[in-house]
Amino acid sequence: MTETFEGRNIVLKSMVGSWAAHLNTPESDEDWKYFVAPTFDDLYAGEKFATASVSSTFDYDVHDIRQLGNLLWKANLNFISVLFGYKTFCVPELQWIFDNADSLAVMNLPYFYNATMGMHFEKMKAVLDGKATGNTQVLVDRFGYDTKQACHSLRCLYVLERFMTCANMRYTLFFENGWYRDSLLSIKAGEVSLADFKAVVEVHRTKLAEDEAKEWYNACLPNEEVKNEMDDVIKTFIHDNI
Repeated sequence: MTETFEGRNIVLKSMVGSWAAHLNTPESDEDWKYFVAPTFDDLYAGEKFATASVSSTFDYDVHDIRQLGNLLWKANLNFISVLFGYKTFCVPELQWIFDNADSLAVMNLPYFYNATMGMHFEKMKAVLDGKATGNTQVLVDRFGYDTKQACHSLRCLYVLERFMTCANMRYTLFFENGWYRDSLLSIKAGEVSLADFKAVVEVHRTKLAEDEAKEWYNACLPNEEVKNEMDDVIKTFIHDNI
């Protein structure tokens, strides 16, 4: 893999997706997130580089390192996973980010709840509408619904449940061998009918409502201090390397 994108050096990268979650199968592709340093022209023009690519074996997206703070603050599950990647790399000046991954992952839990539930509903809609995404049309044809999207949708609910019991994001996002992992992999493999999948989703939605999950997450105050520390680390890196 290239170490640059259009002349921008990769300064942080992480292999995310099913491998990082311990939900990979022999058919699983690699999903990478790359963060690049801005060029002088990017800084002068106020631009932030971004690109992406999807294939049957290797998916990636690329962002300006200046975006990382905001992406983590918005607490999207896909970007929090960057902190706990299956494989990771960063330049020494940015090692602080991985060293403080546990704090960064939980710095905005009210956003995390809303973003994760939003992702759940988005993926559920795709499943129920019968829409394939990327290379998943073969799953729709074979099983009658997009089992990969279904797995991701249910994973969102499991993540919210699991974090409430342990308050440890690193543990929460890694599905160790056991019931949760078996449940997700059986859905991903098409071993569960669409009707049974919907029934499982309803059970866990109800469980989250009974636990008053939204109120629990909203009671966790955002930690702006650690967000500002990360921004300062990235700002200092850019200042020293432009």
